[in-house]
Amino acid sequence: MGKDKYAILKQIIDLYEDFEVEEKHLDLLSFAQWIIKKLHDTPELNKKAPPEKYPKFFPDNTPVVKKFEEKARLLEAASRIARYHEFYSRKALKDLVINTRLEFLFLQAVDMTEKAKKTDLINIYHLEYTTGMDTIRRLTNNGLLNEIPDESDKRAKLLVLTEKGRNILEQALKRMREENKMFLTAINDNKWKKVLVILEEIDEFHSMVYQNHGDKPFAELCNLMDSLKHLYK
Repeated sequence: MGKDKYAILKQIIDLYEDFEVEEKHLDLLSFAQWIIKKLHDTPELNKKAPPEKYPKFFPDNTPVVKKFEEKARLLEAASRIARYHEFYSRKALKDLVINTRLEFLFLQAVDMTEKAKKTDLINIYHLEYTTGMDTIRRLTNNGLLNEIPDESDKRAKLLVLTEKGRNILEQALKRMREENKMFLTAINDNKWKKVLVILEEIDEFHSMVYQNHGDKPFAELCNLMDSLKHLYK
């Protein structure tokens, strides 16, 4: 039997995740009845449990990242997911005037706000100033963004989409929607939607710290986190 003897248990765990989302009464009897109904409605589930979804790439079947502590694994997973998303985004945007996710996000943000200050645009995505300005410069040089005077502040200028920029954004939106769909194809909607709530809570907390306390040394940041943690239990 080997590892196959645990395949049914893994299948039950996957089913319980769906049951947890769909049902209110999370007791064993309700779960058993739910499974019976599920098998009746979807008889193909009763076939031999499928093999593991993803192949193992390391000889000992234990990827290095899996050996990290759980908190480190969570953060590394988030970092790796961001890199995969960037990779697929470049593929999706290939052959357009823009070819990075950041350029797409800048165009999208200007479109949604109609007019945007450069610093506001940079701060939305928590970028280094030089990175943000380089991106804005590329978009402007390619005729996708234009600068107009700020009527409320004559010393400042605002970014707006050009007609060319709007056309490129429309094309990019179609491709990025397809990328988003493709990225999450293998993940059950109930699963990623549950994760979304957690990730957005983490993002909201650290966004506040990043924007208001970014100049503090690491020791002070640690103390700050400790003083705020009771607010996020």
